Amino acid sequence: MSVPLATESPRERLRSLLSARSVAIVGASDNSRWSYTTYTTAKRYGFPGKLHLVNRSGADAHGQPTSTSCVAIGEPVDVAVLLVGAASIPDALRDVAAAGIHGAVALASGFGETGDAGRSAQADLVALAKELDVAFLGPNCLGFLNLVDECSAWASPPPVPDATPGSIALVSQSGAVAMQLGRFGAKQSVRFSHVISTGNQAMVDTLDAARVVVEDERVRCVAMFVEAIGDAERFDDLARRAAELDKPIVMMKVGRSELAARIIASHTGSLAGDDAVIDVALRQAGVIRVDSLEELVATAGLVARTGRFRPGSLGVVSISGGACDIVVDAAGAADVPLATLTDETRARLRETGSAYGAAHNPLDVTGAAVGGPELMVNAVEGVASDPDVAVLAVVDVLPDGDVLTEPSGRLRAVGPAMAALETPTVLLNQVAQDVPEELREEIAALGLEPWIAGLGVGIRAIGHVMRWSAWRAPEPAAPEPTLTVEPRPLAETEALALLAEHGVPTVPSRLVTSADEAVAAAQELGYPVVVKVVSAQILHKSDIGGVALRLADDAAVREAYDRVTAAGAAVDDAVVDGALVAPFREGGVELIAGVVRDAQWGPTIAVGLGGVWVNALNDSSLRRLPVTEDDVHAMLGELRTSTLLDGFRGAPPADRDAIASAVVALGRLALRLGPHLESIEINPLRVDGAAVEALDAVVTWS
Repeated sequence: MSVPLATESPRERLRSLLSARSVAIVGASDNSRWSYTTYTTAKRYGFPGKLHLVNRSGADAHGQPTSTSCVAIGEPVDVAVLLVGAASIPDALRDVAAAGIHGAVALASGFGETGDAGRSAQADLVALAKELDVAFLGPNCLGFLNLVDECSAWASPPPVPDATPGSIALVSQSGAVAMQLGRFGAKQSVRFSHVISTGNQAMVDTLDAARVVVEDERVRCVAMFVEAIGDAERFDDLARRAAELDKPIVMMKVGRSELAARIIASHTGSLAGDDAVIDVALRQAGVIRVDSLEELVATAGLVARTGRFRPGSLGVVSISGGACDIVVDAAGAADVPLATLTDETRARLRETGSAYGAAHNPLDVTGAAVGGPELMVNAVEGVASDPDVAVLAVVDVLPDGDVLTEPSGRLRAVGPAMAALETPTVLLNQVAQDVPEELREEIAALGLEPWIAGLGVGIRAIGHVMRWSAWRAPEPAAPEPTLTVEPRPLAETEALALLAEHGVPTVPSRLVTSADEAVAAAQELGYPVVVKVVSAQILHKSDIGGVALRLADDAAVREAYDRVTAAGAAVDDAVVDGALVAPFREGGVELIAGVVRDAQWGPTIAVGLGGVWVNALNDSSLRRLPVTEDDVHAMLGELRTSTLLDGFRGAPPADRDAIASAVVALGRLALRLGPHLESIEINPLRVDGAAVEALDAVVTWS
């Protein structure tokens, strides 16, 4: 008996659906291509369970008798594939529930992807399904295929050519993309364990599906095509579990541009989210993000076969000098380190005669290997033995016709040598050609898998696996108690005091309420000074003339106090508390450091070039909180203007440790301020050698 949805989530219900032993095809008809493909796909994959065909008229379909309803089937059914139109889905669900079926696949479009009316209809459908205790996949999806358990509920032509299972679970929001990935993967000798399409994700989304299949011991990698990530908490749960199991997630997350995000919303009714935040969320979670379908297949196929690489760099042995040049460029663009061969390795290569060209990496074996395959073997074994080589790429040419042609003969010599190596190896074909099935079989028999067609995509895939191999899940930070701070607008003096209290270095300053107090403060702090209006309602003081800089004497301070406070008083609804007097700082580098609470991903910290350059250069690096000092060092290194911190035109190099300490303290404070914090920003965070100071700060609340 099924557990009610009140106690069992749709995700858990999906777990049982994936191993269904009986399937009802609702809307079965010889006049429906969807019905035909659902039925024939199940037959083609050898589904061993029962296929029940349902047609309201009772007319035979596909040469088989039908039942007029699910209830009329008269025996238990695990899942129903609903091939009826959007308007008929509610009645179909009622019939499904009445028959005791608790899982369904809804093919129909016309719901959340169509606008407000469709979203309302989809919400009603979900409410009805929960009331009926039915969990469904979709709508606007193609269903699922479980090759390892021989279960097919796929409402379209076969996404993979045969039923041979692999170790990669493919989860795609788009059914059409899933089909192309499956077919392309087969041509690259990349095989899947599952293919799951989630469509509009009304009850079960890609995160749910991935969370189910990642637990399967037969799955080594999860490949995902995602248009929207709907829930940061469930994403974190998925990523943590994948890390615990040491199973990589390779994801193509589309929607990088604002236009793409709008198109995604029109396609599935989902929101794509802020891509800069999503990008860093994936990276911090150890998820491999790729930029093309070809990369998705190549990277998943590679990592599923090799697992983690040991620390080190890429070694390359090539039949072509021109290919070596291409690899060097591709490695530079993909941030893939190329190994520097030791003197011992270079000497060994010269001794074996495998270095007709220069004995360096990439190693060009030259055309001499055409007549002497043993030269290629010696080169492969020699480069792979170098202590800096973590992975070896062997660049060759796959035959494009008869499997008995010369390249195949060379591969017969190299294959056993590659297969015997402890160092992971990948065969790279120079172009992305279509490889015939008989050649793919021969490559497999020679132990030459994994192989990738295309140098560019191959190098990028290797780089992805290298970075994933180096990533380690951070130790969970112990939560600190939330501070009791009234969520009200803070004046600059209050914001700076809050920062200083919690470990962020700030510039010395004084709050004054008269011109005489301003002069006294300036004399105490030392000239030159800056005078700024203080008002919690005025965030951008320069815009209203509320800042006076480089004041060198008492008279200038008196005039500046009167001027900036008058400018503040002229702002509607602003309460002026006085003015802030602080030393005027020159030189150094001005950074910006701020935390914003993203609606989906929570507190996110940014570090970048600040001051007047913050909007002009748009140079910043992001992380989700919490962050460590190592994280901040990495963020600083990601800035295009990072070299300014190394000492520019005689300036002292910045103390990056001091910057990291200040930014970590800011992030810790932001977390302690709790969920009502909207943003906290330091601009500028002045860095002059070892001196790091917050010169201005703004705190806002939701």
